Amino acid sequence: MRFAKKEPLEKEFEYYISNQNKLVKKYNGRILVIVGNSVVGDYDSVQNAYFESLKKYKPGSFLIQKCYPGKSSYTQTFHSEYHQSPYPKLFFIKRRFL
Repeated sequence: MRFAKKEPLEKEFEYYISNQNKLVKKYNGRILVIVGNSVVGDYDSVQNAYFESLKKYKPGSFLIQKCYPGKSSYTQTFHSEYHQSPYPKLFFIKRRFL
Protein backbone atom coordinates (compact mmCIF):
# COMPACT_ATOMS: atom_id res chain seq x y z
CA MET A 1 0.00 0.00 0.00
CA ARG A 2 1.39 3.42 -0.97
CA PHE A 3 0.64 6.54 0.99
CA ALA A 4 0.41 9.92 -0.64
CA LYS A 5 3.38 12.07 0.25
CA LYS A 6 2.37 15.18 2.18
CA GLU A 7 3.27 18.57 0.82
CA PRO A 8 5.81 20.62 2.79
CA LEU A 9 4.15 22.32 5.76
CA GLU A 10 0.86 20.51 5.12
CA LYS A 11 0.76 19.33 8.75
CA GLU A 12 1.06 22.93 9.97
CA PHE A 13 -1.58 24.16 7.52
CA GLU A 14 -3.99 21.40 8.57
CA TYR A 15 -3.41 22.39 12.20
CA TYR A 16 -4.36 25.99 11.35
CA ILE A 17 -7.52 24.95 9.50
CA SER A 18 -8.60 22.56 12.27
CA ASN A 19 -8.06 25.18 14.97
CA GLN A 20 -8.89 28.35 13.06
CA ASN A 21 -11.87 29.42 15.21
CA LYS A 22 -9.91 29.03 18.45
CA LEU A 23 -6.85 30.75 16.97
CA VAL A 24 -8.89 33.68 15.64
CA LYS A 25 -10.35 34.27 19.10
CA LYS A 26 -6.84 34.55 20.52
CA TYR A 27 -4.80 36.01 17.61
CA ASN A 28 -7.26 37.72 15.23
CA GLY A 29 -5.38 39.93 12.77
CA ARG A 30 -1.94 38.70 13.79
CA ILE A 31 0.59 36.78 11.72
CA LEU A 32 1.20 33.32 13.20
CA VAL A 33 4.26 31.11 12.98
CA ILE A 34 3.34 27.44 13.24
CA VAL A 35 5.71 24.52 13.70
CA GLY A 36 4.13 21.08 13.83
CA ASN A 37 0.93 21.42 15.83
CA SER A 38 1.92 24.52 17.78
CA VAL A 39 1.84 28.28 17.39
CA VAL A 40 5.41 29.28 18.23
CA GLY A 41 4.99 33.01 17.65
CA ASP A 42 2.62 35.79 16.67
CA TYR A 43 3.70 39.01 14.96
CA ASP A 44 2.38 42.23 13.49
CA SER A 45 3.89 41.68 10.03
CA VAL A 46 4.96 38.86 7.75
CA GLN A 47 8.48 40.31 7.60
CA ASN A 48 8.87 40.31 11.39
CA ALA A 49 7.47 36.78 11.60
CA TYR A 50 9.85 35.55 8.92
CA PHE A 51 13.07 37.12 10.12
CA GLU A 52 12.43 36.34 13.79
CA SER A 53 11.60 32.73 12.92
CA LEU A 54 14.82 32.36 10.93
CA LYS A 55 16.69 32.96 14.19
CA LYS A 56 15.21 29.73 15.62
CA TYR A 57 14.17 27.55 12.67
CA LYS A 58 15.59 26.66 9.30
CA PRO A 59 13.80 27.89 6.15
CA GLY A 60 11.02 25.57 5.10
CA SER A 61 10.41 24.22 8.60
CA PHE A 62 7.77 26.72 9.68
CA LEU A 63 4.50 28.09 8.35
CA ILE A 64 3.63 31.78 8.38
CA GLN A 65 -0.15 32.20 8.42
CA LYS A 66 -2.35 35.29 8.55
CA CYS A 67 -4.93 34.69 11.26
CA TYR A 68 -8.36 35.86 10.12
CA PRO A 69 -11.80 34.26 10.11
CA GLY A 70 -13.06 32.53 6.98
CA LYS A 71 -11.59 30.55 4.13
CA SER A 72 -10.20 33.62 2.39
CA SER A 73 -7.35 33.65 4.92
CA TYR A 74 -6.14 30.19 3.94
CA THR A 75 -2.65 30.96 2.79
CA GLN A 76 0.34 28.69 2.84
CA THR A 77 3.78 30.24 2.92
CA PHE A 78 6.77 28.33 1.71
CA HIS A 79 10.31 29.47 2.35
CA SER A 80 13.18 28.88 0.01
CA GLU A 81 16.64 30.30 -0.29
CA TYR A 82 17.18 32.11 -3.55
CA HIS A 83 20.90 32.45 -4.26
CA GLN A 84 20.73 35.57 -6.46
CA SER A 85 19.39 37.61 -3.57
CA PRO A 86 20.87 38.38 -0.15
CA TYR A 87 17.52 37.54 1.48
CA PRO A 88 15.46 34.37 1.35
CA LYS A 89 12.30 34.86 -0.68
CA LEU A 90 8.78 34.33 0.55
CA PHE A 91 6.38 32.48 -1.69
CA PHE A 92 2.65 32.74 -1.08
CA ILE A 93 0.34 30.11 -2.49
CA LYS A 94 -3.38 30.55 -1.92
CA ARG A 95 -5.40 27.39 -1.62
CA ARG A 96 -9.02 27.49 -2.55
CA PHE A 97 -11.42 25.07 -0.92
CA LEU A 98 -14.74 24.33 -2.51
